[in-house]
Amino acid sequence: MPAASPSGPTRRDPRLLWIVALVLLAGRVGLGIFEERHPPEKPDLVSWVEPADAPEIARRTGKPILYDFTADWCPPCQQMRKEVFAEQRSADALTHLVVPVRVLDRQREDGRNSAIVDSLQRAHAVSAFPTLVIVDADGKPLGQLEGYPGVQGVLSWAGTTSMKGRTTTPQGVKLQFP
Repeated sequence: MPAASPSGPTRRDPRLLWIVALVLLAGRVGLGIFEERHPPEKPDLVSWVEPADAPEIARRTGKPILYDFTADWCPPCQQMRKEVFAEQRSADALTHLVVPVRVLDRQREDGRNSAIVDSLQRAHAVSAFPTLVIVDADGKPLGQLEGYPGVQGVLSWAGTTSMKGRTTTPQGVKLQFP
């Protein structure tokens, strides 16, 4: 007599598969929440120049120097970094207008700053972060912006202030301001 065929499903109990599926789903939901609260940092797109090199580059290009006084612990600085310096359009606009120099304060983290950071902060009376300062190639201040007024505020201020420090046009024509 032939063997009786089993009645019902021939597969094992699918509970293990359901448990694995639920664990994977919970892990993906948890990862999505984490990514939403901790988005990956976008890279800075501004080609920052060393402070010592900035005056020579400013003279050669006819552009003024923009000092970005910032600190890693400063939330408005991080917001400006993300919204202005990591966005292609605004980074290109700034690079076209000025010779950009980042001046990173390390007082809180290291207990002191480098000599160049200290001297630049004293020279421009920086007392808050972020502070943007535009100077001509000889270091004469043209304007200062304390705080972060948003992308449009930064770009508008930088455009207006940098024009005071232009010494040549892109075609090489010398400019003189009264």
